[in-house]
Formats: sequence, structure tokens, C-alpha cells
Amino acid sequence: MVGSGKYGAQTSNTMDCNVYLLDCGDGEYALIDAGGGINPERIVGNIERIGIAADKINYLLLTHGHGDHAGGAAYFHTRFGMQVISSQDVSNWLANGELEKLSVPPAIRAGVYPEDYTIPSCPVARGVRENDKIEIGKVALMVLDTPGHAQGHVSYLLERDGRRLLFSGDSIFAGGKVVIQNTWDCVIPEYAATVAKLHSLRIDALFPGHGTFLLTEAWKHIEKAYVCFERLDVPPNL
Repeated sequence: MVGSGKYGAQTSNTMDCNVYLLDCGDGEYALIDAGGGINPERIVGNIERIGIAADKINYLLLTHGHGDHAGGAAYFHTRFGMQVISSQDVSNWLANGELEKLSVPPAIRAGVYPEDYTIPSCPVARGVRENDKIEIGKVALMVLDTPGHAQGHVSYLLERDGRRLLFSGDSIFAGGKVVIQNTWDCVIPEYAATVAKLHSLRIDALFPGHGTFLLTEAWKHIEKAYVCFERLDVPPNL
């Protein structure tokens, strides 16, 4: 984890999501999510402190298009040449700077983002969808469509040594929590279907977009959210 904001380890700007650096072998690296784009140099500093030059990271994988996850994409693409990968929906919105689709104006009105906040447009090298494989170095990540929190939300599944590791963005969190917001693209039935899908996979390790990560028995946490949705309730909000 090379970035984290106020809902996590607070190692970078308070607005940042959890940003993960994945060593894919063969000298290949990938970032998962980009943070909010405010003081992204703090994320770069965290990367360099573990002995990796940021210009060696060739790929940036976005889970969704909200500002705290995608706001830094243009910086990492422009400054270091990272190829951005996202869902098909987010690729269009991010490339065209469609701030309404990325839910920036309501977040500003709610005081979540600063009044002058924006997400700079950024080209996306590849738009992905359910069951696509992303092969980087020796690593293959499987794409899972995981809408509910946001339209165009995807998660990335890594299977290694018989274990399933999930980079879940804002689809599920430790403790079985979720993030339901009053935005155009937050849809509770879709969220329930996403959690049911993740529950069926029996995930071992969970690396969410905020808060603590889980290295063992993550499926128990996902099950808590699944049970809530199954009884027509909603899980606790992060």
C-alpha cells in the first residue's frame, strides 16, 4: 500500500483511497487506483522509499471513476507514462472529462471534494469488462464487473498459490461494510448482486479501496454483507 487517506492508514493526502503497488515480476509493476490527484507526489515518495522508481511502473488499473480513485490518473499517465486501464464506461468518461458521470459536482456540493476540485481528462489505453484477463509480467488479473457503489466499477482478482486475492475498490470492505451514497449510479440491487458474486468466490485476501486490508478469511467479512442483503437489509456504511 503506497497511498491511503483519512479512512485508512493516512500515508498520503486525506482524500486518497488506498493505492496499491503490485510487483508483477520480470521488472513489471502496476498501480491499482490513483488517489485523488491532490499532492500525488506523496504517493510517489512512498513508492521510492521502498526502492522502486515510479517511472518503472507501466500500468495503472482503476477500479472506478470517482475522484478519490481516479483523480490522480492524468498525473501518473503524463508524468510517468503509465498506461491506464479501466472499465469501458469509465474509459469514456475519463477520456472525455465527463465530470457529471464521475459524480464530481454532487461530491463538491456535499463538501466531500474542495470547491475547485476537478478530474483532469486522461486517455485510457484499454477498457475492460467481466472475465477479461490483464497479463502483466508473470501476473494475470481477472476482471470482475462489480457495480452497485458506482457504474462501471470493476474489481481485480489474483489467484496465487491456491488462494484468491481481490482488489475490490469500493465494492466491499473489512467488517462486511459497503459505501452507499446518494449519487446517480449507486444502485442497491446491483450492489446486492455484486456482493453475492463475491461471496460465491470465497475470497482469501481482500485489498479494499479504504480501511484495513485482510490477508486471511476475507470471505467471512464478505459473508456479513451478503447476509444483510439476503434479508432485504443493507450492510453498514463505511
